Amino acid sequence: MSNIDGNDLSSVISENKRYFDEHIRCLSEREVAWLQVYLTKKIGVSFMSMGSTNLHEELINQLARTDNFYAVMHEAFLKMSYALVPEEYFSLLEGSLRARIFFLNFLISEYNYTLESIKISRIMKDIYHYFDKVKEKTTINNNIRFLNNILFIFRDIVSKDNYTKWLKNEEGQLVWTTTYLNEKKLIVSANDDRLSEMELTAIILASLDLIDCPKYTEIIKSSYLYKVSPNKELVIDKMKRAWSQQKYRDAGKTKKPYHLPLTKKTEGRLAKMAQVQGLSETAMLDILINRFYEMEYVDVDGKDLY
Repeated sequence: MSNIDGNDLSSVISENKRYFDEHIRCLSEREVAWLQVYLTKKIGVSFMSMGSTNLHEELINQLARTDNFYAVMHEAFLKMSYALVPEEYFSLLEGSLRARIFFLNFLISEYNYTLESIKISRIMKDIYHYFDKVKEKTTINNNIRFLNNILFIFRDIVSKDNYTKWLKNEEGQLVWTTTYLNEKKLIVSANDDRLSEMELTAIILASLDLIDCPKYTEIIKSSYLYKVSPNKELVIDKMKRAWSQQKYRDAGKTKKPYHLPLTKKTEGRLAKMAQVQGLSETAMLDILINRFYEMEYVDVDGKDLY
């Protein structure tokens, strides 16, 4: 790459910038970032502020003074078309924070993808980086297959879960569930100071999705069929029971006195159950009635059947 001196410099810069406005400004930041890395390796141009928020201007400012600008960019575009997985294959991730959190943590746990920290705001960039840099030596078709297989298991897990509709932002359930999963060392990490309800919900759901998540080697088998593990079923059941107990503890002060005659045998069993669970007999009875009601008298969406 050669630089231009003399009277033609101004016209060349102007012509190059016109080309940039027509053909490069429409590129995504992901594509411009890839071009920066490629051009650094290919022609030795230096991008001193790589990672800045104005990648497009940085690119043109570095290349506008070269006389073979068109040839350089033509070759770069050609190489990029064979290197980057098209954006359309990432559409599910772009539209779902839950999917992004699941996907990134799958890469970290399954493929030792190392990151200094996980930030909600840049998860998509970290996923792109994995495909654009870490896996750049593989073919696009292999990367697409890899991407689709992980998304397949994510969709399968979500379609079979029994906790998405259970999780509601009521009575502090989001905060309680986050604390519960953190104590069980099941919550995924996110180094963000303040999280919205939507972000916290996505973190919780993705954390539950990842419990006993199948290995990639299992996913690619033709005979593969996802089934919720007994351990995961137990974890979810215990979590729901613990939340029910917490709700009834918190609601204890608002209960109305109600006399319900029971046989001595039933009274004894109720007292023993309450003692084991560390609850009052009233709270224990509330849990039993409501749990049976939810099992037999409501549909899968939580609506009354009768």
